[in-house]
Amino acid sequence: MPTDCDAREALRPFEDEGWITEVLYEVKSGKEATVFCCRGGVLSPYPLVAAKVYRPLERRGFRNDAAYLEGRVHLARPGRASRAVRKHTAFGREVQYGTWIAEEWETMQILSEGGVTVPTPLRCGERAILMRFLGDETAPAPLLHEITPSPTRAATLVDQVLRDVELMLDHDCVHGDLSPYNVIACEEQAVIIDFPQAVDPRLNRNACGLLARDIERMCQWASRHGAERRAAEISARLWSRFVRGELG
Repeated sequence: MPTDCDAREALRPFEDEGWITEVLYEVKSGKEATVFCCRGGVLSPYPLVAAKVYRPLERRGFRNDAAYLEGRVHLARPGRASRAVRKHTAFGREVQYGTWIAEEWETMQILSEGGVTVPTPLRCGERAILMRFLGDETAPAPLLHEITPSPTRAATLVDQVLRDVELMLDHDCVHGDLSPYNVIACEEQAVIIDFPQAVDPRLNRNACGLLARDIERMCQWASRHGAERRAAEISARLWSRFVRGELG
């Protein structure tokens, strides 16, 4: 198990249930969460499982940004919880913390079932999410920003991502923070990760701008590797089709 006491506590229920048997190594650590590579238990359909453990409330770095919070179902309902979030009280921060985790889990389930290339979600706990691990017992599969592909491979990977961006939009989801830092290059596939800040374009007025930024970042990466794509045209055409109900 990890040496961090909070992480150990977050993962223990999964071990008790039979989803994981041991933690092999830490994959990455950020402001919001730490990801571990774990050996799968009897309940896991995969030999290796990724455990994304969110930092405790007092140590977390979730964005308190209206651009992402607008339209979130858990915060839109009137009542004590939504008022507390708006007033930034201690209870409100606790509600927001749980909302980020629940939203990411639900988003991954919807996208996985809808055919978007994401790590298969397996189990959600109070402070952690389990999903299929991409890599092996010694190292994770690389992120896009860690590889130097040929122009042909860069074109293949960015086109896969753009197809998934369209499929996500068809499932009423905009990633909101897409970049080469949260797309895994797993063999010949591009796998999108990290969805805590995804937004619903039907409810969030910032969705069009977030979509354009997501596409721009990916096209910039492709351009650096010799695969030119017209980001502005792609995002404008995609948003127009979404508004007219022509996706799917």
